[in-house]
Amino acid sequence: MSHLSNYRRNALLGMVFLFALIIYPLYSVSNTHAKTNNVEEVVLRIDGMSCASCPATVKLAITGVDGVVDASVSYKEKKAVVHYVKNKVEVKKIIEAIEDAGYGAKVLP
Repeated sequence: MSHLSNYRRNALLGMVFLFALIIYPLYSVSNTHAKTNNVEEVVLRIDGMSCASCPATVKLAITGVDGVVDASVSYKEKKAVVHYVKNKVEVKKIIEAIEDAGYGAKVLP
């Protein structure tokens, strides 16, 4: 019975994590856009993604940077589109966060 309880607890924690991963960026976007018009977009090439779950790791790294409004990461295109508050964070910090997560990143034109 204990094994089943652990499974249910882990499944619930997983669902909460996924819910937070989806909802928080949406909440963050609406709040940040309401506060400022200094939102910029940068497109980054992401190197080192080797599986379909890598974009989630990259997105967590990006959205963990203070000043990032939202991000979308594509495994197929090997790129990330990031919206950030210009006077709050530099692109260099976003790239450093991606590199700290074990991936490479360069600004695309």
